[in-house]
Amino acid sequence: MSQEREEDRRPKVRHRDGLVEVAVWERETDKGPVYNTERTRSYRDEDGKWQKTHSIPERDLLKAARLDQKAYESIARLRQQAQDGPEKREPRRRQRDERER
Repeated sequence: MSQEREEDRRPKVRHRDGLVEVAVWERETDKGPVYNTERTRSYRDEDGKWQKTHSIPERDLLKAARLDQKAYESIARLRQQAQDGPEKREPRRRQRDERER
C-alpha cells in the first residue's frame, strides 16, 4: 500500500467567494494528470456548526459560475505547467502558495 503525502490529499487549487468554494483536484493516471472540480457552499446548521453542501441556492449561482470559470482557467494553467516540466513549474507553485496565505 502506498503512503499518500499530505500534499496529495489536498486540492491543487481552491477558489472562494463568500460561502461558495470550488476546489480543483488532480489525479495522476498513466496518460497524465486528470483534473476534477468540487463545488461546495458552507452554511451553519441548527446547532450553529459549519457544514458543507453541494446544493447551490439561486442567489449564489452567479458566484458559482464565476468560480467555475476560475477553476477552468486554473486547470488550463496546471496543464501548461505539466507540459513545461518541473523546472518551470516550481517557481509558479511558490507564487500561488504565497498568494493564498
